Amino acid sequence: MKKRVSCRAIIFDNERMVSMYREKDDRVYYTFPGGGIDENETEEECVIREVKEEFGIDVKPVKKVYIYEDEKTIQNFYLCDWLEGKLGSGEGEEFQEDRNRGVYIPSLINVDKIQDLPLMPPMVAEQLNKDLKKYGYKLSDEIVTLK
Repeated sequence: MKKRVSCRAIIFDNERMVSMYREKDDRVYYTFPGGGIDENETEEECVIREVKEEFGIDVKPVKKVYIYEDEKTIQNFYLCDWLEGKLGSGEGEEFQEDRNRGVYIPSLINVDKIQDLPLMPPMVAEQLNKDLKKYGYKLSDEIVTLK
C-alpha cells in the first residue's frame, strides 16, 4: 500500500502557534496546518497552498524540521514564517457545509500549553516541546525523523 504524503506547517505568532481545532467522531483535538501533496507539487508549494486554503494566511517555508511516518502516512513538517493574511479567512474544502467531517476552527494556541493539549500527532508535539525548550522558536537545523 502506498503511503499518503503530506506537508504540515509549524507557524509561530509571538508566544502562540497556529493550529486547527477539530471535533470529529466524538474526539476533540488540534492539528498542524497542512494536507496532501498534489501531483507535480513540491513540499514547499504544498505547505503554502494548504495553509492559505485552511487558514487564509500566506507563509514562507523556512526549513523542514520533522518527518513523521506511520503505517499509512509520511508527514513533512516545515517551520514557516507568517507573511500576511487574516487567520480564519481560509476557504478550503474543510469549510464546505456539505462536507460533514466534523468541526474545523483555525486557532492560535499558547506555546506553553502545547504539552497539555491533544495536539496530533502526539510524537511530533512531544518533539516540538523538547525543541522549543532547547532551541527556541527557530527550532533545530537538523531534520528529526519520528516513527
